[in-house]
Amino acid sequence: MSDLKVTPSPVALIGDIVESRTHRERQALHDAFEAAVARANAEVPIDDPAVITVGDEFQGVYPTLGAALRASFVVRTELFPRADVRFGLGRGDVTTLDPVRGIHDGPAYWAAREAITLAEDRAQRAQTRTSRTAYVAPDEPPATVAAVRAALDCLDFMVGSMSTTSREILGGLMHGHAQHDVADQVGISPSAVSQRVRRDGIGVALEAMTTLGELP
Repeated sequence: MSDLKVTPSPVALIGDIVESRTHRERQALHDAFEAAVARANAEVPIDDPAVITVGDEFQGVYPTLGAALRASFVVRTELFPRADVRFGLGRGDVTTLDPVRGIHDGPAYWAAREAITLAEDRAQRAQTRTSRTAYVAPDEPPATVAAVRAALDCLDFMVGSMSTTSREILGGLMHGHAQHDVADQVGISPSAVSQRVRRDGIGVALEAMTTLGELP
């Protein structure tokens, strides 16, 4: 008899704009936030579409960890440089409390809430100040969760250490734009884009995003 494939539990994603209350143009920020979430919903496989909830926070449910991470990448790159976002991802069961308004609960959301608090706490420390993303999965092997967290720490460090131009290049390339088109968008030459991809770790970050985006 062949082994039955076990479908992994869904992953809840919670995103929160960093220091949103001090932003000068709150309405423009909210509009950009809505557009970023809508783009993530359009581009990434999702169980329950991500919605903006109370304050400057959004949440959604995804079939895989990779899909949830891809959604976080889309939202973060779409909002930069206007704002940055922190993310908490949690795996577990999801309970639908109100299907009309998209209100959910359950272990996945509890884990995601714990994760976003972890990311915020780590960002307060000098050695992990670039931390923006954390993952909590109580039912997974601790070594697996630790490996994912380490990869996310490294990716957050690379992205957080990039200049504004390099992060704009990263976003353009992540969305599949050609280097010469990205060069036009940011106002530099295609050769300068190529240099930054190699020198600033943009190429490494893109590969890391691709690999993380394929996690089950």
